[in-house]
Amino acid sequence: MARSHRSADQILLAQFEVFFRAHYERLSLYVARRVPSAGVDDVVAASFVVAWKKFAVVESPSLPWLFRIASYEVANHRRTLRRFAGNVTLELVGDAPTRGGTDEFDGSQVISAMQRLSGFDQEILRLIHWEGLTRSEAAEVLDLTTNAVNVRHHRALQRLSQQIAPATIVEIADAQIPIPTDPATIKEVMP
Repeated sequence: MARSHRSADQILLAQFEVFFRAHYERLSLYVARRVPSAGVDDVVAASFVVAWKKFAVVESPSLPWLFRIASYEVANHRRTLRRFAGNVTLELVGDAPTRGGTDEFDGSQVISAMQRLSGFDQEILRLIHWEGLTRSEAAEVLDLTTNAVNVRHHRALQRLSQQIAPATIVEIADAQIPIPTDPATIKEVMP
């Protein structure tokens, strides 16, 4: 009986090792986009500790399930950082755009617009577009229904486009294009 119990533990450990190896890199990238680099390893380790504790009781552990655990660990890490707010250091979190030639898209308008969105809008867009999760996987991470994620994702995209649009309008205004303001003139210009 002790032998079968020991082999069950070994099987569970082997399954967790496969799970760990399959998801370590993606979890590290997920966390790196959310916390300063000095805390990434700690948050990833804490996430896997929690995952190990729950691994035997979860029906089918998955990457979205692991991201959900990590989201709580990221929140814990941020609370810890706030406690030590007197010791402030600034660091860029996430992937910084690389400067390319003038013909390349550097994404600065999108990054700037993303920063003006709410935290939830940013998270849903990151999960789907940066982390590459499906909407049903994002729903699992956020503890929402797939339908709710579809609606919130759509609204987040609309708000993102609204944040990007003003920057484009400013560029057009800077180009000194004459814009008619007199209604009679507008009728003449418009067919």
